[in-house]
Amino acid sequence: MYTEQIPYLLGYHEIAYLFRVARDAPLQWRKRTLLREPDVVISGSPYWLLPTVLGLSKPGQREVDAHRLADYKASIPYGYVAHVLEEPPPLIGLQEVSWIFDKTSSVIGQWRNRRTLAACDLVLSGSPLWRLETILADAERRGRSVSPEAVARIRGGERAQPKPRQPRRPDAEQQGVLPAARFFTSEQSVAAATFVRSVLSAGYAVEILPRPSDQTSATSDD
Repeated sequence: MYTEQIPYLLGYHEIAYLFRVARDAPLQWRKRTLLREPDVVISGSPYWLLPTVLGLSKPGQREVDAHRLADYKASIPYGYVAHVLEEPPPLIGLQEVSWIFDKTSSVIGQWRNRRTLAACDLVLSGSPLWRLETILADAERRGRSVSPEAVARIRGGERAQPKPRQPRRPDAEQQGVLPAARFFTSEQSVAAATFVRSVLSAGYAVEILPRPSDQTSATSDD
């Protein structure tokens, strides 16, 4: 069992827990720059040091629950308060484990489900994390080969980063197909309004033209 200390780190869920707010609130704080960029990223997930999180506290608006703070600290074995990270913590997630064994993350997930991989040392915001030495010792015990290059990269501080987000485009634009024209009767006002809103939300303009009454019944939607 490895007992090296790790700094207290918090993800979105832990931050929400301390402040007694909805789980998506810290994400909104980050979008509004109230929560700065993460102190460390592990397997694409962002984490913040405890002093960074405590700095969000604002009396009367955002206050940390003292009892929940104590519970959080008790849940992190060998945790300590760090104000800055001089080097990455000795923690890795599923993606870094996949580097070590040169397997896909899904394979590592299967090993974990079958309990043929060491139990994670802690869980932050729903993501399993291991000390690097926990994984290496488990690999030796099970006779699994590891990638020395990957281990060296991880020891040097490399961690999997989040994938860049692609801007969402309207479905019709993605397919390259314009919405088809439709015809409505006066009794179909609700359906007509819904169709117009969907076309406008897709970024297109709408032109409404009258249709002779003798043709409407033959071509209108059911």
